[in-house]
Amino acid sequence: MAYIRLDSLAFEHNLNTISHHIASTIQSAPELALVLKDNAYGHGLTQIASLAHSWGIQSVFVKNYAEAMQIYELFPVITTLYGEVPYDAPSNIWHSIASLAELEAMLAWFPDKACGYSTQAMLKNSPQEVSKIPSIPYQRTIELKVNIGMNRNGLAADELDSALMLLERSPHIRLGGVFAHNGYGDNDDRGFMQSIQRFYAIKQRVLLWSERNHIPRPRFHSLSTSGALRFYAQQRELCKEWRLDSALFDDIVRIGIGAYGYHTSDVPLHIQLRPVASLWAKKISSLFLKKGERIGYGGVSKVRKDGVFSTYDVGYGDGLFRLSGSEGRLFCASGEEILPVMSMDNFSCQSEKKEICVFDDVRGWAQTFRTIPYVILTHLSPFLPRVVV
Repeated sequence: MAYIRLDSLAFEHNLNTISHHIASTIQSAPELALVLKDNAYGHGLTQIASLAHSWGIQSVFVKNYAEAMQIYELFPVITTLYGEVPYDAPSNIWHSIASLAELEAMLAWFPDKACGYSTQAMLKNSPQEVSKIPSIPYQRTIELKVNIGMNRNGLAADELDSALMLLERSPHIRLGGVFAHNGYGDNDDRGFMQSIQRFYAIKQRVLLWSERNHIPRPRFHSLSTSGALRFYAQQRELCKEWRLDSALFDDIVRIGIGAYGYHTSDVPLHIQLRPVASLWAKKISSLFLKKGERIGYGGVSKVRKDGVFSTYDVGYGDGLFRLSGSEGRLFCASGEEILPVMSMDNFSCQSEKKEICVFDDVRGWAQTFRTIPYVILTHLSPFLPRVVV
């Protein structure tokens, strides 16, 4: 059966390299957190979570509660980026809130029986009256997501005060963090720094609110792999130019595709990463074919010279893009050409190998299909076994 091989040394190398690059530029480096959403970018959630735990990662980000529950015993903090989290979920599973409407709905949804008092009545009380409530059997920790210029998900800047006011009146909801997504880390200098400035201003507002209400400081984060590498490499100059105080830098950086060996930045990052995943297929059968004979549906591929051709047990049903012949030539990691048309469960190439490496770096596949490594990796079927080596 086809399978995905995960290189544990490559994964460790990537985290070490990213950590070193950031730490070498600043005295108090932010903590590395890992994005594990969408089955760890197709690599395998439980396998990568185990490697991350061994490395020392403390905080991770997953797509939803179902993913969180698969790994909740491994990390002190797991933030779900989408969907709901039950009121009685493990306390280390945090719920991200991306809009004021979502926060209001959460407060209305939180079961009265879980708290022993009326949620709606609670919202009408003053903060002083709220503080008199003796005990709260259940408490959810949330992270507020704010919009800093990507204009996709997140509270608008003018909604922030309303959200914080709601939290003042809701003792069963604890603010664990405030975060954003700087969507310009790969390719845009002006938008990148404008987003950093916006988030900097939001941090100042939240910190004033937390101090005024005697609420512990939440954590802040907005930078991905490329954004963090860019910012911290230039942080001294940027602080001077944009009048930023290093005391208000992010507490953590969210490492996503970089941990898996890739980056898509148009800006030079001067970092060498190693792909973690390689896809391997096993031979189904072989045939000796003569020059001119045709292979597969419609006979699109013609044999160029006599030889042995084999089929291997992976295809577009396993999440690979279907090679039809119009995209250009595509090759296995060891140079064998994958012949169109690819089938649902197998492909053909000129080889007698019992096992073949379909790819060990998805950038070639991404280029052939005019997409990015994320797309190729996250399409890989969760039913393909993941083997850590």
